[in-house]
Amino acid sequence: MSRVHVPIAFTRIDRWVIGGFVVFAAASAALLYLSEAMVAPPRPRLSESKRPMIGLALRENDGVLRVSTATGPAAEAGLRQGDRITAIDGAATRSLPAVADLVAGSTDGQVLKIEARRDPAGGDETVILSDVTVVVRDVSPADLGLAFEEVSFRNADGLTLRGWYLPPPAEGAGPAPAIAYGHGNATDRRQWLPVAVAVHEAGFAQLLFDFTGRGESDGEVISLGVHEAGDLRAALDALAARPEVDPLRLALGGRSMGAAAALFLAADDARVKAVVLDSPYADLAKLVDHTIAGYHIPPVLLGPLLRKIAGWRAHYVPASVRPIEAIRKVKAPILLFHGDQDTLIPYDDALAIKAAAGGPLTLVTLTGLDHNSPRPSSYEERIVSFLEQSLPPARRTP
Repeated sequence: MSRVHVPIAFTRIDRWVIGGFVVFAAASAALLYLSEAMVAPPRPRLSESKRPMIGLALRENDGVLRVSTATGPAAEAGLRQGDRITAIDGAATRSLPAVADLVAGSTDGQVLKIEARRDPAGGDETVILSDVTVVVRDVSPADLGLAFEEVSFRNADGLTLRGWYLPPPAEGAGPAPAIAYGHGNATDRRQWLPVAVAVHEAGFAQLLFDFTGRGESDGEVISLGVHEAGDLRAALDALAARPEVDPLRLALGGRSMGAAAALFLAADDARVKAVVLDSPYADLAKLVDHTIAGYHIPPVLLGPLLRKIAGWRAHYVPASVRPIEAIRKVKAPILLFHGDQDTLIPYDDALAIKAAAGGPLTLVTLTGLDHNSPRPSSYEERIVSFLEQSLPPARRTP
């Protein structure tokens, strides 16, 4: 019986072919995944946001949890603003994340036994024991005790954008300042809710909406800040048209993609008098290359093709998307937050944006935090202080 001997050279070629195929397959899969992430990442919808809630908005300060707002089940059970939460179901409670996790793991109709302390003016401390019933329902500002309207308005392309309008406090004197908020690429209008109560109490009207292709708004794709700037412009138009809003005291807020959009709009819309940014990128092309490199693929292999596909699908030119250039034209004061452990958008982007700023900019480093880490309790305090200083009431002539 004869044997066939395969030449060594052929075996090496065979390995090269297989290796090349593996690299090609991996690169193709990465290209498909990243292009989808750029133009159509997972789309949360408010209509699918049912969650357990008890109607408590809490603030944490030095290990003390205090009720900022009590509505729905919590209010019905006797809790009210100013109460200090000390225990839930017999276990001492000291942090917001612990309470959030406990409520999130509850079921509809479950009763939580909440112990609180109340300090009445001029009286002794009172112990409050409340049986609070968990309810499961769609997320809304009402969970925080905030009045709101479901609103819709059109952008320049004729697409309908949907969101919540939160009016200023009724006791305010004269037209109120207002802020429009732009969320991140894989989120929706709910991203601003943790800040909304404090901003409302500071006297602001607020418009929280879903960008094109996000949440409940029209459209199927995103552009990571370019077309979204037009959505923010339409939001400012909607705010300025309200009689209770002062059109001379308008602000923008944004996170990640929404922060980039806010920069693009603030660069050419003089109505913007203050800007709150959280983790914007400096240069989209560089961000794409950084993301590709995270998959251990040389950016030179996929970067140009990925940008071309994303630009074709979403009708823009990614290579021209550079917030670092837009910020040179922004004259309104800017408050910039960025985590120094951000693995999605490097902290160096914040440093570059600060260096390029054409107007006043305050950088707040979120020490130890990643891109999507929960923000500290000081976050909302810094935002409110900045907005109040940047948009003071108009001086009245005697």
